[in-house]
Formats: sequence, structure tokens, C-alpha cells
Amino acid sequence: MITESLWRCARHGILILVLVAMFPLMALASSVGTVTCSSLNLRSKATKDSKALQTLSQGDEVTILGTTGEWYKVSYGRFTGYVMKKYIKEGAAEAKTAGTAVSESTVLSKLKKIGKPTACEYGSSGSNVKKLQQCLAAYGYYSGGIDGDYGPATKSAVKKLQKAKGLKQTGTADAATIAAMFNEVASASGTAGTKGKSGITTESLSWFKDGQDRIPKGASFTVKDCLTGKTFECKRWSGANHLDAEPLSKSDTSVLKSIYETWSWNRRPILVKYNGRVYAASMNGMPHGTTTISNNNFNGHFCIHFYGSKTHGTKKVDATHQSCIKTAMDYSW
Repeated sequence: MITESLWRCARHGILILVLVAMFPLMALASSVGTVTCSSLNLRSKATKDSKALQTLSQGDEVTILGTTGEWYKVSYGRFTGYVMKKYIKEGAAEAKTAGTAVSESTVLSKLKKIGKPTACEYGSSGSNVKKLQQCLAAYGYYSGGIDGDYGPATKSAVKKLQKAKGLKQTGTADAATIAAMFNEVASASGTAGTKGKSGITTESLSWFKDGQDRIPKGASFTVKDCLTGKTFECKRWSGANHLDAEPLSKSDTSVLKSIYETWSWNRRPILVKYNGRVYAASMNGMPHGTTTISNNNFNGHFCIHFYGSKTHGTKKVDATHQSCIKTAMDYSW
């Protein structure tokens, strides 16, 4: 005969089994795990035949959110999915530091073979980002896949490099960061900046001296965004305190939109190429005011500032624009 206490225990046991059956994923306090195999699929479900959301590489770090059978539920960048437990080692990857795992001379030798990447930022992609990742891996700061995707892992590696080189830890691989990576010093700002492959030296254009006439009203010119390297064609509409510009065509507007993703007043360092000369400048990406080109998908114009130029609203020099111009002096066409 089953006593009341035994029945109570048995009843609780049945309840636990029911709960386990209903909720197979056991929640864990989130922790870090490191991929131990060369290639690992992050899947949408805890099954081998479910959709692969992302391919992880040896040394990639994931956040472990829970466990179900042979699988961990994890997050990696913008993805949340499942990976097999046997390919994950709990704990962060062991960080390497330049000068301990390998000597600096060895690193620089590797960098010379890889080649110098151009400046880029979070969200960028392509062969230039692959080159950046290879350089960061040579230092030991990056252990993810060389996939050309400037995501969280690449940004984190850039911050580690910046910290080691005594730079501000922004996570953006700007000109100063790239120069420091190669043990060089970024070009100092001034009236003449970096001379690029085109052979054209970046110049500082003083707006209220002769700058207003350097690019006349109605003139067409090319803009290069320093951080992404993207270029598009523009036309000067007007502007007294600074230059008011419009994208020449729908395709030019598309390039400008891809730089900002969402129209924004945020300032960005740019180069302006006109009549065989290149000038350091700064732009915002917000359509506003007068439109003179009706078929370019840009409802208004945007502002381009040069050294000493002012906003139309405050009639004062904008410090952020001037800082972007200083940054642009370190870039070349």
C-alpha cells in the first residue's frame, strides 16, 4: 500500500516529467562560449537539418542563453539560434597580445604581405574589410572568419588595437588607426594633406578667402565619402556661408542614401574633387530647402562645409564640421 508521503513524491515526480516534456529548453544564466572547430553552423532550430543562420569559425565567441539536449541556444551578433554543445567550450577565447605570442617585427612582416587596408567602419563589407580582418588577426586581436563583414567581432578587434596603440577606442578603423597598425603616423592636417595613388594632394580650402569661387555655382563635381570610399556626382546649387549641393541623378542619390542608410544631419568627412584638385570637406545627409534637379529622387539639397565655413542658421562655424574636415585631410583620392 502506497503511503500518502510516497504518493505525494510520486505525484511531484510526474509533474516534473510533464514540465520537462513541455519545456525542453532549460534556461541558464547567460555565459560566454568559444567555438572549438574550424566551421560551425548556427541553426534556426535545435536540429541538424534546420536552416543555417550563420557560419561561425574557430575562436568566435557566442553568448550561451540556454540548453536543450545536445544543443546550446546562443546569440552571435544579430543572430540567435542553436549550436551543438560538443563544439563549444565554455569561457572566452584566450586573447593574444602583440609582442607576446609573436614579435612586432613578425607582425609587421605579415602586414606588409597582406597590404594596407583603407579606412572603413562598422557595417562596411567587401575585400577591404577582409584585408583589415587579416591585419587584425596578424596582431592576434581577431579570431573570427575572414568574411569581409565589419560586424561586432571586427569592431571589438579594432578597439583592442586602438587601446594597445593609445588611441581613442571607437571601433572605427579610421586613418589614424590604420596608420598606427603599421607603426606609422597619420598625416598632419594643414593646407596640404595626403597624396594618394592618383597623385593628387588633398588640400584645405578656406571658404571665406577664395573658397566660394573655387567651385562656382552650377559646377558639377565628385564627392568621396572618406569612411566608406563611396563616390557620387553632385552639382552646386548655391550657398553663401557654405556650399549647397544636389546629387546629379537618381543613382547618385542612391549612393548617398547607402552611405547614411537613413537621411541624417550627421556630419561625415568627405573629399571633393573638382577641376583636377581634391579638397577636404564635411557633409550632412539631410534633404532640405530648395530643389533645382527634379528627377534625382532627392527632395532638396544638402550642405558641404569647408575650412572656416558657417551654418546658415546660426551663422557660426560648426565645430563638428570642422573636425570632419580635419579628419578628411588624412585621406586621399
